[in-house]
Amino acid sequence: MFEKRLLPRRGLLLLSTVIVALAVVPAATAVGPEREIVPPPSDMLIEDQCAFPVLGHIEGGEIVTTFFDKAGDVVKQLGVFPGQTLTVTNVDADKSITVVDAGSFHARAERDGSVTVWITGHGPIPNFVTGETGLWYLNGGRVLLTFDADENLTSVDVSGNLVDLCTLLAA
Repeated sequence: MFEKRLLPRRGLLLLSTVIVALAVVPAATAVGPEREIVPPPSDMLIEDQCAFPVLGHIEGGEIVTTFFDKAGDVVKQLGVFPGQTLTVTNVDADKSITVVDAGSFHARAERDGSVTVWITGHGPIPNFVTGETGLWYLNGGRVLLTFDADENLTSVDVSGNLVDLCTLLAA
């Protein structure tokens, strides 16, 4: 069953960064990986996804590990969000929902310049996955995305439960 859920702008920015970083690189790795601890972003007011303004607050950071080939080009990224939570609040009704962001992502550059991204577990999902506005949240499952060498989305496969947090915040 598919429902709709949350997509803070952080998710779209992170996904865009991953795609650009992974573009047109070979698959063999040789340089050691880099691990980066990314702090949570500041609270954000989301005004264009629900019929009402939503305040988003993320508690807890993320850990991104980047792998390189012999030339130092990025070939893979893994991201985890241990213990991270997301609280969204309907500003008009002062109604809040807190969800777990304990999912992960895995992005890999393919030899042809395309990029494959897996998102698993629990967490915000970009709106282009559903093709609809809303605050999309993956409540268990997997999303598989493929982008061509020009960063165009070429395939989307969703298995799991997508929930639109706007619907839950409006009730």
